[in-house]
Amino acid sequence: MATNNTVYKCRECGATSYQRVIERALSGALLPTGQYRCTGCRNVFATVRAWWEPRRKTEWQSSVMPG
Repeated sequence: MATNNTVYKCRECGATSYQRVIERALSGALLPTGQYRCTGCRNVFATVRAWWEPRRKTEWQSSVMPG
């Protein structure tokens, strides 16, 4: 059985697919919003890159001032 390893997967749940978010316009037409919804966790992302790109690690700084 073949295994598919991909870097393109949800950063939150690991799902390997997403859907465009579609909403109904005032005219009644269904239109894409420009956002993407993960098919696994259902989180909405502004871009496909935000869906798959790992979160950046923030540098932790102490709030205690030396002195």
